Amino acid sequence: MTLLSNDVRGDAVLRQGPDANVHPPAELATIRLPYQPESVGAARRFVCAKLREWGLDDLSDDAAVIISELVTNACKTGCLTHMTVRLQCITPRTIRISVRDGSRAMPVLLQADEADECHRGLGLVDKLTRGSWGIVPEACGKTVHASLRLT
Repeated sequence: MTLLSNDVRGDAVLRQGPDANVHPPAELATIRLPYQPESVGAARRFVCAKLREWGLDDLSDDAAVIISELVTNACKTGCLTHMTVRLQCITPRTIRISVRDGSRAMPVLLQADEADECHRGLGLVDKLTRGSWGIVPEACGKTVHASLRLT
């Protein structure tokens, strides 16, 4: 298993180690990103690279849309430190993408009208995951997660 995190300068650092809660060990990768628009592209590149490494390229297009929406929402929270993006291969055909941010404000799935130029993000996540997404409130923020499965 490879764990990707950032060092104090924000540079990516690779670490090896087992995930003790899953047998056999699941692939898991994380990266910490600032609350800046540039983090959307960095998160997309991170997720697509890990999926390619894990042999799950067929999920890359949908995963790129999902991570873009989740990171965009996190960037809008007004938090000032960093968010954590996590990608986990939970079965050989299923991944979970999650973004933890420091805001307790919960995202809301809205029904966008055809003329609306925004409020489509969680609708896309819901459609691409077939409703397999959710929010976990935490003491100092929340984690929004979405699962994708090869068909």
